[in-house]
Amino acid sequence: MDGRADRRLDAAALPLHRLIALLLIAAALRAAVLGHDVRFHPDEALYATYARRMARYGDLLLSDAPLDKPPLGLFVNALSFSALGEHEFTARLPAFYFSLLGVAACYALLRRLLNERAALIGMAIMALSPFDLAFSGTAFHDPLLTLCCLLCALTLSRGHSLWAGIFAACAVATKQSALQFLPIYALLGAAALRRLRASDLARFSAPICAVIIALAMWSAARAAPVDFWTLGIVNPGALRLIRSDEVLPRLARWLTLYSESVGFAPLLALVIYGVWRALQRATRASVSALIGACGLLITLLAYWLIAFPMYDRYLLPLMPLTALLIAYGMAGWRSRLAVLLVFALIVPFALRTARNEHGIGVQSAFYHGVDQLAAHINALDGAPIVYDHWLSWELRYYLGDSPRAQLVWYPSAEWLSRDVCRLPTPSYFAAPEAAAWRWLAVLNAAGARLQPIARTPLVLYRITCEQASP
Repeated sequence: MDGRADRRLDAAALPLHRLIALLLIAAALRAAVLGHDVRFHPDEALYATYARRMARYGDLLLSDAPLDKPPLGLFVNALSFSALGEHEFTARLPAFYFSLLGVAACYALLRRLLNERAALIGMAIMALSPFDLAFSGTAFHDPLLTLCCLLCALTLSRGHSLWAGIFAACAVATKQSALQFLPIYALLGAAALRRLRASDLARFSAPICAVIIALAMWSAARAAPVDFWTLGIVNPGALRLIRSDEVLPRLARWLTLYSESVGFAPLLALVIYGVWRALQRATRASVSALIGACGLLITLLAYWLIAFPMYDRYLLPLMPLTALLIAYGMAGWRSRLAVLLVFALIVPFALRTARNEHGIGVQSAFYHGVDQLAAHINALDGAPIVYDHWLSWELRYYLGDSPRAQLVWYPSAEWLSRDVCRLPTPSYFAAPEAAAWRWLAVLNAAGARLQPIARTPLVLYRITCEQASP
């Protein structure tokens, strides 16, 4: 009798050991990504600039800022700045925790929807996913959005509809795109319930309505020239159907980005296998898998056929759905060797991401030296004019809150050549050296002479004119 009890205890402890091991692996990989000495991506710099204003001056309204997103992500970054100081590391630290918690939440959700074996497989996929890894060390708000969606589905699957509504409300307060993902995750959570009562729907809806009202009041208090709701629609561009010449390039681009979810692109066949296996069965687990498949397919089709900007981070909330489908398919395999082989194919791509050798998330090479460039500009005499095409948001962040320099963006070399000798000189031009050659040729032809005065490896040129135009 005691022997059977001991065996049951050992069997129960085995998943816990695996769970802890996977969490440690996920934490180690994400810590490696977070530890990279990488300057901000332009959008990271923009968010960090607003968060710095909140942290330094308590400016929670940001009335003059062209915000196109709700404020929760900015509040989180501002709290991190206030507690730990203003640095790239502290701006990105919240995403590390959100990503790690997302791995654990994915395990708990899949355990509820599928079974223990599938939950461990799905957790391993999330822990090793190069895509999830790449964004775990950024100041983007998508890891927070993904975590809120997962927690919404998890709490709803356990019958806690009020908490599910609170997490859904947090998702809405993070990014407007939550409205396209929450129906998918809410359906996943509801799939685990035996029944859904009207009172559950009321408790779920109440926090969402409250947050939408609070966001409307916050937006009205800002009295900004254009509210963030409108800019959230305008900034991504016209949401039109794509043209015929965009069909194949957009398809190739989105498939390339989506393949980073598992690193080794042929492994995406496992997603299709998971859907096929779900279609062969009529169980509650198969219903959950098919809900995830429909959400994944509809979102990818929308991204492809509607002219959304092709930003890699837009795919991050789809990673748990990918893990769900792959885990559902692989959970039926009897061969442990086959399961280990799949993860052996993912591991090299996860390690490549941990070494910052990936092509998604934050690209380190292009913005390397922007902080040193900002220091050179701040050391210039007077109130210099600095022309720029590539570095506006990130350079503004590193110049500080009250820079003496006036940063002027130009869309093309030809536009700048018309003005360069009509405005006060000396002025300056900041550019990546490899991309500046055409601009230098056009400006030289217009009578401007550019002398490099700092290389960081970004270059700061001093502009003088042979003959000032009247």
